[in-house]
Amino acid sequence: MKKLPIGMQTFSEMREKGYVYVDKTKYIHKLATTGKAYFLSRPRRFGKSLLLSTLEEFFKGNKELFKGLYIHDKGKWDSYPVLRLDFTKLGHESPEILKSALDDFINMRAKDFSIELISKTLTSKFSELIEQIHKTTGKRVVVLIDEYDKAINNHFDDIELAKKNRDVLKSFYQALKGLDNDLRFLFIAGISKFAKTSIFSELNQLEDITIHPKYSEICGYSQEDLQFYFKDHILKVSESEKISEDYLLNSLKTCYNGYSWDGKNFLYNPFSILNFFSTGKLANYWADSGTPTLLIDILKTTDVDLNILANKKSEFVGSFPNFELDNISFATVLLQTGYLTIKKEESKDIRASRFTTGIPNKEVEESLFSYILATYTNNVPESIEPLTNDMIECIYTQDGEGLQKYFEILLGKISNINYGYLKDNIEAYYKVLLISWMQLLGFDIETEVMTLKGRLDALLKTKDFVLIIEFKFSETKSLDSMLNEGENQILEKEYYKPYQNKNIVILSVALQPKDINCKFKTLEEALKQN
Repeated sequence: MKKLPIGMQTFSEMREKGYVYVDKTKYIHKLATTGKAYFLSRPRRFGKSLLLSTLEEFFKGNKELFKGLYIHDKGKWDSYPVLRLDFTKLGHESPEILKSALDDFINMRAKDFSIELISKTLTSKFSELIEQIHKTTGKRVVVLIDEYDKAINNHFDDIELAKKNRDVLKSFYQALKGLDNDLRFLFIAGISKFAKTSIFSELNQLEDITIHPKYSEICGYSQEDLQFYFKDHILKVSESEKISEDYLLNSLKTCYNGYSWDGKNFLYNPFSILNFFSTGKLANYWADSGTPTLLIDILKTTDVDLNILANKKSEFVGSFPNFELDNISFATVLLQTGYLTIKKEESKDIRASRFTTGIPNKEVEESLFSYILATYTNNVPESIEPLTNDMIECIYTQDGEGLQKYFEILLGKISNINYGYLKDNIEAYYKVLLISWMQLLGFDIETEVMTLKGRLDALLKTKDFVLIIEFKFSETKSLDSMLNEGENQILEKEYYKPYQNKNIVILSVALQPKDINCKFKTLEEALKQN
């Protein structure tokens, strides 16, 4: 049984030491033989760094490493000088530090090739490095850039710093313009896709393959990959846990599959799958790998789109949406960080396609709403899931006092500073919290449900009963009066009528700033009392 490459991003080590490697070299062959300059956006932990490491070994001509892989016997092999830049290894706490780090990178690569540079500015110095490597070696240069956007994405809590770092990068990447005769291949990868005018204004030759149908599976594991490359690990877990392989595969699909960049081919996140086979447990590895700074900063500084949270989907038309520092879109952030993915593409003749996005899988859904609740309530994400499990038990037993207690625990850490900041929009703030909480419950939940006489706030379905939920918020009304108002609205608007063949329970939730109350009743009890 081959070893699991958990946390490994180096192609040569995986091949030399007998780790599982899912063969992606057919895409490398296509890239190398059909084009020259590419851009790719993929979420974290999705194999971008391994892809660049594989590209590096391919262009260095290390054919032995590729023995048994698709590309091994596909034509003549040659070697090229490779410049690989990984921004996770560079300082970017200020534009000056970023400039210095890039300058150090250029100087070290010049030393590798025994080149002395005379240029002083960042742009001209990087250009000179590439030109001189070509001149010295007689071979055109391969440039591979990993996490190109990290110096921007890590500073959304300070937009001015993010913009200054962006300007440094724009100047640096400008060096690649006009070097067509010196470059054999250029590949730039990252999480975010910024508009070309923001960073790559001079790099008109970049082909964006983020949602290109030919490269939709360039990173990640398909269902076929999972069952072929990990068949021994599947068998091991199946036998140790005494479950069928079919049951195991269905469970894995629900938890970890669902990512797509064309709406047709759906993939697993490699990090989650590798960790599952290591532990044999269906845990939330996406959350354990660390909250993306980008998402947390956006949650703190940007209006959250309630429709996306309630419906867990969004749409875009044409090309993959760009990220704009001056106009941050919540939907775009979720899409580019992997909390949304393409679920469906609709196209008519040659017109631009319409893409419907959705949350990829159970693991990501739990992570997203845990992060939102944790961020909005000043809790840690790890405390949210057990709290939610206790709240689920209160719903099953219709324990209003217990549910109220857990609501109070959830909201108890919101600071006075937050309340002061949110004074003008506190109702929307609570709606984000409540929608996130409902999505975490794991039941069949619908929000903002239209009926003949109005719109109910939320509907929760279990195999035993249907729960109709009405939320009320006021800074002036008493909690008791709001509870009665919510209950009366459910009855007067007859929200229950479509579900009269089920056991129906109603839940009224009343909210004030820093206070909450709730009350369960069966429909039968409520009708008798009214």
